Amino acid sequence: MRIGVVACDIMKRELEKILPSVPEVSEVVWLEAALHCKPKYMKEVIKENINAIKDKVDVIFLGYGYCQSLKDIEAEFDIPIVMPQMDDCIQILMTPETYSKEIKKEVGTWFMTPGWAEVGVEMVIKENHLDRVVKYGKDPVEMAKRLFTHYKRGLYIDTGVGNDEFFIGKSQEFCEVFKLKLEKMEAASTILEEHLEQCKALGSNAETLVGGPVKG
Repeated sequence: MRIGVVACDIMKRELEKILPSVPEVSEVVWLEAALHCKPKYMKEVIKENINAIKDKVDVIFLGYGYCQSLKDIEAEFDIPIVMPQMDDCIQILMTPETYSKEIKKEVGTWFMTPGWAEVGVEMVIKENHLDRVVKYGKDPVEMAKRLFTHYKRGLYIDTGVGNDEFFIGKSQEFCEVFKLKLEKMEAASTILEEHLEQCKALGSNAETLVGGPVKG
């Protein structure tokens, strides 16, 4: 039984921590984090990469949330695909319940997992397509600051991948740029592990399950 993984770079560290315990994984494709800035294009790229490995595996784990364009993507393939039925990687790595709790605590929260902490300000600029303002002589960072006026807190989410000093440092740099109060919490999400377990179960019965979308 063979499992394929197509996942976003943002969750690479968390998945690389788990994958050694899942020897059934035979194909892994990492896609750049900035793809979600162009949702339709992201979906095209993901579909291309699923098609590239689907004949080599029995089931595919898609390491993404809906990310604005991926809801029901499973139904578009004739191979079982398992993906978390959640809005984004933040909810996957901290659970939707914990996410909701933290939003209620402070609506103006900017969440940072290790992957998000590392890309920092650069990703905010890409997400909001502010890199294009340079040709007009404007500073993309200053433009980004205007979008952060309603944010009050930066929350670093320790997902257990280590190197905390580095990621907290990157989070602090981000918060200093946007004048946010930095807080930290530990995540206890097992969503990635649970979905890879689903893949293992489905892969064992792939012949009878081909063609049906699988939702987590």
